[in-house]
Amino acid sequence: MNDFILEACSLCGGSVVWSDAMIKTAKRLQYANGYLDLGMVHDAKAELDLIDEKDRSNSEVLSMRVRLFLEARNWKKMVTLSKQLVELDSDVAFGWVNWAYALRELERIEEAKDVAIRGLGSIPREAVLWFNLACYCSLLGEVEDSSNHLNKSIALEKSFEAKSVDDPDLDNLWAWIRSNE
Repeated sequence: MNDFILEACSLCGGSVVWSDAMIKTAKRLQYANGYLDLGMVHDAKAELDLIDEKDRSNSEVLSMRVRLFLEARNWKKMVTLSKQLVELDSDVAFGWVNWAYALRELERIEEAKDVAIRGLGSIPREAVLWFNLACYCSLLGEVEDSSNHLNKSIALEKSFEAKSVDDPDLDNLWAWIRSNE
């Protein structure tokens, strides 16, 4: 097939017009990812919009759309698609983490906390969910719970210790710790 395409290309003077249908979903995802890496949100959306309808609900496409909405700061759409990802596969952290995070950005902290807890019910060894749960609890003034969740995240992934120092969502926790010294 490739030989045929190359031969046809040379016969028509080297210019071939590719139809949208000829570019596979994987390529579209690759292009969208590249655009997002460059901060070109509108171009990434255009690529994702060209994906064949039958592929739009698969987890790879939904995940890329979640990333698009994260970059675009479209929290409501991010909530919807992240929830769909969780419904497709509740054992993948990406959906849970992004669903809770989008709720947090919408200042729906209690709901974000509930989503993180539900996610931990499916994947209890996911350090980022423990860390985010610590943040949500801190924001809600539940500092003892926040401290316990932060300790669990650090036990699972040491890098969260350094990340916790600069995260403003943990300010209530740090203030509580300082007041008890």
